[in-house]
Amino acid sequence: MKKKVLSLCGAVLIITFFSIFLKNKYFVSKTQPSVINLALDNSFDSLDPAKAYSDDSLLVSAQVLEPLYQYHYLKRPYEIQPLLAEELPRFSENSKNLVIKIKSDIMFHPHPAFGGKPRFLKAEDFVIQFKRLAFEKLKSPGKSLFSGLIKGFERFGDEVGERWEKIPDVDLEGVKALDDHSLQLSLTRAEPNIIYYLALNFVVPIPWELVEYEKNNLDHVLIGTGPYWLSSFKNNYFDLFKFKNYRKDYYPTAGDRYANMEKLLDSSKQRIPFTDQVRFHVTSQEQERWDLFNERKIDLISVPKTFIPKLYDSSGKLNEEFASRNIILKHFPILANRWLAFNMRHPLIGKNLNLRKAIAYAINYERYIELLSQNTNLRSNSILVPGITGYQPAKEFLLNYNPEIAKDYLRKTGFSSIESIPEITYSTRGNQAIHLKEAEFIKKELEAIGLKIKIEILNFTDFIKKGRAGELMFFTDNWLFDYPDGENIIQLLVSKNFPGVNKSGYSNHLVDDLYLQLKKTNNLDRRFSIYQEIEKQVLNDLCWIPMMYESSFVLQYPEIKNFRKSSIIRNYVKYLKVEE
Repeated sequence: MKKKVLSLCGAVLIITFFSIFLKNKYFVSKTQPSVINLALDNSFDSLDPAKAYSDDSLLVSAQVLEPLYQYHYLKRPYEIQPLLAEELPRFSENSKNLVIKIKSDIMFHPHPAFGGKPRFLKAEDFVIQFKRLAFEKLKSPGKSLFSGLIKGFERFGDEVGERWEKIPDVDLEGVKALDDHSLQLSLTRAEPNIIYYLALNFVVPIPWELVEYEKNNLDHVLIGTGPYWLSSFKNNYFDLFKFKNYRKDYYPTAGDRYANMEKLLDSSKQRIPFTDQVRFHVTSQEQERWDLFNERKIDLISVPKTFIPKLYDSSGKLNEEFASRNIILKHFPILANRWLAFNMRHPLIGKNLNLRKAIAYAINYERYIELLSQNTNLRSNSILVPGITGYQPAKEFLLNYNPEIAKDYLRKTGFSSIESIPEITYSTRGNQAIHLKEAEFIKKELEAIGLKIKIEILNFTDFIKKGRAGELMFFTDNWLFDYPDGENIIQLLVSKNFPGVNKSGYSNHLVDDLYLQLKKTNNLDRRFSIYQEIEKQVLNDLCWIPMMYESSFVLQYPEIKNFRKSSIIRNYVKYLKVEE
């Protein structure tokens, strides 16, 4: 793990000397700075906003980079508000064209590409990033969002080819800078989720000078307009510091019932960010992360599921060790789903529906949830999650634990006997203790009906690489929603997204067609109907077995104020305050 993380170090250090040289001019410096220590669960290979798509890389990036829009920190249901934009988009009558006014006097963090001069935000910086998404060689996961949506998007990619140097010179019909502070998007159709897309890390502004200086390799470069700047990576952590020239921005003045009850509005109208320094510790092992929290080397922690029993004493109260230190425990629902997935292009498991059904009936779902979450998560009854349009709370479970039915399906697989069925490889989604425990449970369940299971232990980075290349056979997957609409998870089932985020290699013409219909309608009743049709087809094909909806326990020290967990709000660090 350390070697993978250290691969980031060399390139990050390219800008470190320059950053230190300019520190007194551009960045806050105090004798005793306030510091917040946070944890990252996994290493990652890229910070390039066109490519970064893991929760950990996005968490670091969100403190440094800023898109046009963000989610209101203290309101649920989620509410979009301007960030780098002055206001919400101005749509034409047919909703296919929109103009976005951009704030003025927004300064980028210094970088040698800017020649030692302040560099201010321009609409053209967004144009450059949209073009980078269309640039085929980057293989951006965000490309699928805009392909077929932005006019001329595919044509731009074809014309530029593999020559990134041509990016500024080739026209992208659907994205124009009308002037330095006006951006125009021209779409091929009305898109109900376009405002959500514009709040994603994929479409942050990127100056051409930076692209040119770094030769379009931004894997280890993070230069943005955000409240924090990335200093360096060393000793297995990333250091971020408050940007002195960050514009005047303020803590929210309104919130929902939860925000009021939890006194999250006490900092209203105060200027943000509050904290001078943020340190992200890379800790892939759960025990290490747990120890760091107990040693007060990190300030808050999403509790690993295996440690949940340690939170409470025999009477169900917070254990004395934590209570005596005034440590706070909170439980948050999150927009996240977990499922077992099959590679539908694999000649064994992907081509044999009866084999997949046998596996589905062989899993003891209640025991799985007890083992993986200490019964703090709910079993999934859908590929959608609660809080998302299209989700049906009363939907019955399609599959239930029944080993006898599982064995009946094994007899229908076409093999001469159960013993003659080839070995199945299950790949872990990481190498933490919880992933190994999950793998052993699944292996035991399936061996009980006569299957032969081999466990392939992968770290998270290798899991993502192999998954997106279609090289996994059978695995657990998980999805933290990027925006609060069911379309966000259904994109993982669209055939054009393989290879890529469609790790199952699932391909169904009906689902592809329904997905296109979904993207063309704003009618809520029709969208709900489409969700149901897609789900019915997906579960009939059984490329996924829904397992459980995730939730999160968080422990935090009492000095840390204003924290509210969200799976889609990642730029929350600017709202955190340390009060001794």
